[in-house]
Amino acid sequence: MYFGVLAVGIIGAIIARFQPQGMARALFGTALAQGLVTAIALIAGLGLPWSPPAEIILLNGFFIALFSGSAWLFRRAARGQPERGDA
Repeated sequence: MYFGVLAVGIIGAIIARFQPQGMARALFGTALAQGLVTAIALIAGLGLPWSPPAEIILLNGFFIALFSGSAWLFRRAARGQPERGDA
C-alpha cells in the first residue's frame, strides 16, 4: 500500500511538471493517500501484534505532516511567482 502513496506523489509531480502550484496539489494528494493507507491499516488490523495502533498513527502522522508541510511551502512559493503572462 505504501508504494501506492509514492506512486501518487511521483505521478502527481510529473503531471504538475514540477511547477510549485501543481506540486502543492500533488503533495496534498500524497498526504491524503498516506492518511487513507493509515485508515485501511487500522481498520484491517494490519501490523498487529508487532505494531500497536498508536505506533501506526504516530509514524504515519509524521509522514502526513511532512507531506502537508512541503505542500504548504510549495503553495507559498507559487504565490511569490509572477503570472506567466506578466513580463
